[in-house]
Formats: sequence, C-alpha cells, structure tokens
Amino acid sequence: MKKLILGALLAAGLNGFSQEADKKGGSDKMLQKMTTELSLTTDQQALLKPILEEQSVLRKDSKENPDHADANKLKIKELNKKVKEVLTPAQLEIQKANMEKAKAEGKKETKE
Repeated sequence: MKKLILGALLAAGLNGFSQEADKKGGSDKMLQKMTTELSLTTDQQALLKPILEEQSVLRKDSKENPDHADANKLKIKELNKKVKEVLTPAQLEIQKANMEKAKAEGKKETKE
C-alpha cells in the first residue's frame, strides 16, 4: 500500500515539475531547474531533454485545442514514467520533497 501511495505521489510530482516548465518558458528552463535541484548528470540531461520538450508541446496543444486535453494528459503521464526511469532513487526523493514543499507553499498562498 505504501508503494502505491508513493507511486501516486511521484507521478503527481513529476506532473507538477513538467507543468512548472510550461509556466516558466518551456523545456529548457525546466531542464535547467531539474539539473540544479537534482544534480542531473550530462547523460540524464540528454535523456530528459526530448521528454520535456514533448511534454511542453503536448501541454501547449492542450491549451490551444481543449478537445485534445484528455489524450494529451495520458501521453504526458507516460512521459512522466520515462522521466522517473531516468532519475536515481535519491533524485526521486529530492524531487518528491521539492514537490511537497511547493504544494504546501501553494496552499499557504491560497489561504492568504
């Protein structure tokens, strides 16, 4: 049961990471942020760049064509799984902690 919950949190976290990329200007900024926060290797950066680019394209398409949103959401979830495969367990833990922190800060802003 704990693994299921952890998996759901990680999936949500990865989704949040990639949504943040759209808000801040795309996949390059998201890759830079992930590199800084997670200490990505050059190899990991090379593997993640096309995944993040594809996610960015899918999100843009969802905004421009709302009827594509459901299909794109499924594709993005699959891409999130690929991102998770590239990261080490330690990086996944850091990412999870960062996402929980961001989520808590978002709730604080909503209350104020």
